[in-house]
Amino acid sequence: QLVNVAVGLGVWFAASRVPYQKWRDWAPWILGAAILALLALLIPGLAFEKNGATRWIHLGPASFQPAELLKFAMVIYLAAWFEKRGRDLKSWSDGVVPFGIMLLAASIVVVVFQRDLGTMLVMAFASLGMFFVAGIRWQHLLSLMGIGLALGWASIVAFPHRLSRLATFLDPGKDAAGGGYHVSQALIGIGSGGLFGLGLGKSIQIYGYLPEASNDSIFAVIAEEFGLVGSLLLIGLFGLLIYRGLKIAENAPDVFSRLLATGITLVFLFQAIINIAAMLALVPLTGIPLPFISYGGSSLVLMLLGAGILVNISKY
Repeated sequence: QLVNVAVGLGVWFAASRVPYQKWRDWAPWILGAAILALLALLIPGLAFEKNGATRWIHLGPASFQPAELLKFAMVIYLAAWFEKRGRDLKSWSDGVVPFGIMLLAASIVVVVFQRDLGTMLVMAFASLGMFFVAGIRWQHLLSLMGIGLALGWASIVAFPHRLSRLATFLDPGKDAAGGGYHVSQALIGIGSGGLFGLGLGKSIQIYGYLPEASNDSIFAVIAEEFGLVGSLLLIGLFGLLIYRGLKIAENAPDVFSRLLATGITLVFLFQAIINIAAMLALVPLTGIPLPFISYGGSSLVLMLLGAGILVNISKY
């Protein structure tokens, strides 16, 4: 993970030095690279399966998750696309329909082929937030949200494991040793932390009780070790990050940079919300890393890339 941090900080520094206007020119190429990376998941021997989902590809000694790249590729591409469309965005046929097709195609790839509902939700919410800032009509936004809810429900019904997670969410204690095991162990860890926590390194849940303790479930471990006070401090730091990102977007010098800063900040926001809410059993459990904190290189490096872009925009 220290290697991931070093690479991520290098990417962050480089992105903070690249003029943000360059990302407009590179947007189609970055989206194309993300699509090729997703297609690479279909190549036997290159992709590998974990926890019943094929989301990773081998790159020598390291592995890479293409869906993480797709999130930021979509944000960069949509920022450029929204800026180019201008007034056409208020039109249903010229603005809303093309956007809906792009988002639907990306969502199908992530949900059906990678079985990654959490990443799809982050991407969808961030994209809709960017469209709102770009100037979509309220009635069009509500229509898109209605269609999205219907398709989201269909994606849950179509996959038995998601129906099982929904049932577990509605009654986590019903099958605490089976389908509700992950959520139950997360809640035990969070509850065990009390007000001030058990202390750094004194988590009990990490010893084989809590699945994905260093990755998707890291918030439960933090709550166990640092308690309510530590958890609120972490949430406050995320709040400060989101506030600064939105301030950068508010003061951005042009439409492209405003939309780009908004999209990156919303990715941070919704990914943190979904991860923490899943650990608190406020939403159905879905596997998604906590930004900047969860173990794993793909998420950390690309989150730091987004932070570097925000830093560069803030210089203007």
